Amino acid sequence: MLEEFKKIIKSRSYIFHIHTNYTDGINNVNDYFEYASKNNINVIIFTEHVRRNIKYNFDTFINDIKDKNRRFSKIKTLIGCEAKLLPGGDLDIPINILSKIDLICFACHSFPHDLDLYKLSLKRLFTNNNWKNLLRVWVHPVRFLKRLNILENNISTLNELVNIAVSEGIFIEKNIKEDLPPEDIIEKISSDNTICGYDAHSIEELENMRRTLNK
Repeated sequence: MLEEFKKIIKSRSYIFHIHTNYTDGINNVNDYFEYASKNNINVIIFTEHVRRNIKYNFDTFINDIKDKNRRFSKIKTLIGCEAKLLPGGDLDIPINILSKIDLICFACHSFPHDLDLYKLSLKRLFTNNNWKNLLRVWVHPVRFLKRLNILENNISTLNELVNIAVSEGIFIEKNIKEDLPPEDIIEKISSDNTICGYDAHSIEELENMRRTLNK
């Protein structure tokens, strides 16, 4: 799966980091297949939000994707999820879905305003063997630092965390919506270790970002 994933990234004919109406997205699974088909996109990487106490049926989500994929059989799909970093380095994820997914997105949404705890938690997450059998992507990297307006003063911290993630085989998302991580950081990472992501919550939002990217 790892080598296949690298080929997908190099092909650039994919959409990654999208949310559907199973959580906080607007469009449904079929809408994304329709969009990919009309725009000659070969791969859809689904990355729906999860929590330990998940509010929707993840099996229904998977079956929905597989059902629509039968109609759009030329489009390859990967099934993933976006799970939140917890203080201490664990993930807010139901363990029973791990055998059903191809990919985990590591995300930091809300978090205590404690930079040392943030660094420690990410380092533990990146080196945790529980997730190593899956493809792993750090999505919208250092959003936490940006929201606290301390990103510019902590570039060395960002470099350190990115280097640890890459050394552990974790891919770094180049997040189009939030322009993260900063360009000078992205330039230091091999293209083999980065993936373009949108964090799109609708087809319209996805299309607008793709147009901007392709200008």
